[in-house]
Amino acid sequence: MPDYDDNYVSGCHGTVAEQLDEAYYDDRSDADDDMEKGRIKFPKNKLYGRDKELGVLRQLYGAMATNNSEERADDGAAREGTRISFAGSSPSNIDSRVVFLSGYSGVGKSALVAEFINQIQQEYNNSAANDSSSPVLHFSGKYTQQSSGAAPFSAVSEVFGNIVSSLVNGQQRSEEEKKYTRSLCTKIWKKIQSSGVIGPDTDGNEILIEIFPSLRPLLDGSFANNNKLQRMESMSNVEDGEKKGEPTMNAVKESTSELLTLIASSLQRPLILFLDDLQWADGPSMELLLFLLANDTQLKNLMFICAYRSNEVGVDHPFANIMTKVTESRGQLVAKVDLFSLSQEAISLFIADSIGMEEVDSVAELVEVIYPKTMGNIFCVMQALEELVRKNALYYDIMCFEWRWTVDKVELANQVSADVVETIKDKIKGLSTDIQRLLSVMAFIPQSVGVPVLKELLMNDEDNSLDENKIASLLKEASEDGMLMWSTESRNYVFSHDRIREASREYVVEEDRDKMLRHMADVLQRLGKGSKMEWCLYTAVDLLNSLPPDKVDVADLIKLNLRVSKIARSRGSPEKENMLLRESLERLQPFKWNNYDQSLEVYNAVIASECNLGNGDSMSTAIDEVLDHAKSLQDKFSAYFAMVQHLRISKDYRTAAHEGVKVLNMYSYNIPLQPTKIDLIREKMKLILAFKSRSYASLLKLPIIEDPIFELFNQVCWDALFSGQPRLLMVVAWTAIRRAIEKGVERHLPHMLVALGTLLGKKGNIKAANEIGNVALTVSENFRDNKADYSSTRFANYAGIIFYLQSFRSGVDILHQCYKDLRFVGRFEPALGSQLNYIYAYFAAGYQMGTIFESKLLVVDEFCKSIDKSGFAASFQIHRQFAMNLRQRSDHPTFLSGPAFQQDTALANMSDQARKMTLRDASIFRLELAFIFNDSECMAEMLETLSGYPFEDQVISRFYIRACFMGLAAFSLAEKNYHAIGNKCLKYFRRMKKLGSTNAPPAYFFIAALKKPTKKAFTTAIDSCREASMPHLEAMARERYAMFLLTRNELELANSCLTSAYWLYFDWGAHGKSLSLAREYPFLKAVKRAKGTGTGSHVSSRSGTATAKSAVSGSVQNSGGIYKRQGTFNYNSTMSSRELIKKRR
Repeated sequence: MPDYDDNYVSGCHGTVAEQLDEAYYDDRSDADDDMEKGRIKFPKNKLYGRDKELGVLRQLYGAMATNNSEERADDGAAREGTRISFAGSSPSNIDSRVVFLSGYSGVGKSALVAEFINQIQQEYNNSAANDSSSPVLHFSGKYTQQSSGAAPFSAVSEVFGNIVSSLVNGQQRSEEEKKYTRSLCTKIWKKIQSSGVIGPDTDGNEILIEIFPSLRPLLDGSFANNNKLQRMESMSNVEDGEKKGEPTMNAVKESTSELLTLIASSLQRPLILFLDDLQWADGPSMELLLFLLANDTQLKNLMFICAYRSNEVGVDHPFANIMTKVTESRGQLVAKVDLFSLSQEAISLFIADSIGMEEVDSVAELVEVIYPKTMGNIFCVMQALEELVRKNALYYDIMCFEWRWTVDKVELANQVSADVVETIKDKIKGLSTDIQRLLSVMAFIPQSVGVPVLKELLMNDEDNSLDENKIASLLKEASEDGMLMWSTESRNYVFSHDRIREASREYVVEEDRDKMLRHMADVLQRLGKGSKMEWCLYTAVDLLNSLPPDKVDVADLIKLNLRVSKIARSRGSPEKENMLLRESLERLQPFKWNNYDQSLEVYNAVIASECNLGNGDSMSTAIDEVLDHAKSLQDKFSAYFAMVQHLRISKDYRTAAHEGVKVLNMYSYNIPLQPTKIDLIREKMKLILAFKSRSYASLLKLPIIEDPIFELFNQVCWDALFSGQPRLLMVVAWTAIRRAIEKGVERHLPHMLVALGTLLGKKGNIKAANEIGNVALTVSENFRDNKADYSSTRFANYAGIIFYLQSFRSGVDILHQCYKDLRFVGRFEPALGSQLNYIYAYFAAGYQMGTIFESKLLVVDEFCKSIDKSGFAASFQIHRQFAMNLRQRSDHPTFLSGPAFQQDTALANMSDQARKMTLRDASIFRLELAFIFNDSECMAEMLETLSGYPFEDQVISRFYIRACFMGLAAFSLAEKNYHAIGNKCLKYFRRMKKLGSTNAPPAYFFIAALKKPTKKAFTTAIDSCREASMPHLEAMARERYAMFLLTRNELELANSCLTSAYWLYFDWGAHGKSLSLAREYPFLKAVKRAKGTGTGSHVSSRSGTATAKSAVSGSVQNSGGIYKRQGTFNYNSTMSSRELIKKRR
């Protein structure tokens, strides 16, 4: 045999090539099947005409991976070949990125993201940083047009399900990947365990498991258990879930954000989350998405890609609003990528590759026909090619092994439809009957489902049910026909495109459709047991709601709508609840009140839902309906209560209180709307008789009951307090207490007691207020599980009662925790009120300030703006500017005019009432600044301003600061006409001191020392400030003491006090004041604090004495001697030493 080359094989026509069959040349693995040769297999893993957009995504991700945003291209478009470095700083320091990806349906948004992920994964695999185990993690979720039939947060739920499937259920390809994911799960679990938001036994943990049940193995640590699958299946059923607490939207936001933060911070590479078709996202998802995307302070190491159809998102679309707000909030960390139709050149290349033509020019005739019909939409191009094949206008020549067309361009054009949905329906017509049934059923299910569920749905009465093997075969066949595709994340077949789903829905004729939907709804109701299958109920009720009334049992459908609406509410979706309730109401109209109980249940549910969403008109209509038809007062109570609650929401507290009293009087209470003194005496005697010589502490022994009328009592009391009706408040509160003594304690009673105690405190009855406040705190412990009521009671109690006698430091942490709890449950106004009281108590106690404290204030300020609470925002801005004025050097430290707050501008843009309150708050802190920086003119101005406000405040810590510095300023000024103000403040603190207040002595003794300055008075004040741990007041007292000592020529002791004040100011965070002192007394620039000593202990840097070399007035040395200075003393703390009348000896 001749010595031929190894690659020379007979039969290859003399070519030197490896022996291959025709499948190689045709790019078909099964080319021996003539039918397969007649199908077009479109190119995979190749992107056409998207180099620029792909480069933008790559460089955004690269900036995160390197933690260097400067590498982003200046022109906003990156080069395709940009390499991504995977070495960087800690993931917790990498700001998240947001990409808004827009384009028409079928333009290739998903393909772009898939290719982007593929490229960065390959880049990582080839990089030096690759440790061959930790991949680039990416997960996706997709909304469907049937959002009404999907569970709330459907795409987010899909993302979390994919995360758990990938990380927990071990869907990895190699042992190294499995090892990595096990390690990663353990790392995430440890972080979850230490989280105060979603850790074990927290509300956040329970909320996430209830709303996203697939997260259970990750959140409860069961992934480490060999029996995790069994634990995943042992979930509470829906009925149990309905009885649990109802998470608020904010609780869902905070919990979801915390979980994503913990996951992303555990990764070495940025996490990629892709949410598709956001134009169809439900309301709760939109709200959650806005929170996550705009949250630049918490979420790190995470890249969001948000895709939507640009032609379906107008300027009024909710998602357009999200994009605007996120762009304003995140700035350069947000990118907008618009995908337009592909160019004719790109489409030419795609068609040439699809039919195996090496020369692009050879398909020019096809392109000239297809491109105008499809406008460069690649999905439409694919459908057009397949349509030509079905009509034999384009065919595969098995003799020549190539695709050909023999008709001319005009006839080709006639064969291509301009309606892609009609094209797909024509394709479905050519499929088998079983595949048509399969596609039709899948088209009405808004999420991917497995074979077992499909088997149940495909069963029918005609005994042509399919077994699971047959269904699996049909799914594969539909995939080969391009109708479905395999999802590696969900591990199920899904539609290849939404237009295919749309065509499959429309393919079913109306008569068959109604029968099919009824059958599917029955099956889904049967399957919808357990939180994991809860989506079945949402889909079932949506399918039935789409049918005409004569095709359903209306009464049963109303029950189902009510049932699912309760589930939606319990899953944090009031919008979904409202939608289902409105559907119930519409179905009820033809025969409303024929079924009294069902009608009442529907209307009461609608009233509560509309009130919760602030839909006043719809609520009023439902209220009128109930009041006209309900048979008893008990049946009407919910309507009456909602009517009063709506008035309160609109801030009409006076009317709300009166309307509430009218409702209470329907229960035979006979409460006067404007009680007289005689009414008060009468009601007080009734209360005394009810107590039977017992104290308020006897309430602690009463049984716990459920009584809805107490909620109305509580609301009326607070409305009366806010509207300045003290007598009405006392009569209503005493009436409620008598009812409690008779029947028992209900969960709203403690909060109502706080309203009564707050009023008594304002009226000066501190002892009674304190007794009631302590009882309210103790009783509220019985209702700790209700975080909203418990935290509201504690916050109001400390703000309006407890701080009268207990130290501010005792309640600071409690108030901050109340803020976090109330914010978590979505009670934003009381949450911000709690945080406001936390800040006032923080300042009053003299806690350390600084940049970290200021950043916390900034976060709260931004939160206020995000929920449109401008009044609260102004208060936190004042506080931040106050702290900045103390910390920074300024030529005008008493002006609230800086980066945090511009007083003149802010006041000019406010309503009269808001301006009045904001001016009061600003004046309080300007007065404190004026006293600290010895600005007599500002002190006089602020005293004049604050004297115009009532000398009372239900916020104890704010009133403390106000009264303290009004007293101090009044006696610091030379003008005696201000002394009356000082005496008034001094009297207040003397009384509080006698009552046992721990906060009063420092203020009292300090004001007294300024009124009658003596060494003993000042040392008493200083000692009192130190004992109360109020370093800021101690610093001020030491400075004033030093100024007093200078008038007595006790220079060494004065210098010692100045040095102590200098360090106390410094420790407080008032660095600007410390610098001001050092400028006035230059010897302070040289003093150093002795090691190991506390605040106020220091020595001179030179001689070890309290005096040091100075070049200006103050403590000075001259030729070894000390200048002794005398001055006539009219004590005015605003006088610096240079203002003294000097006499040199």
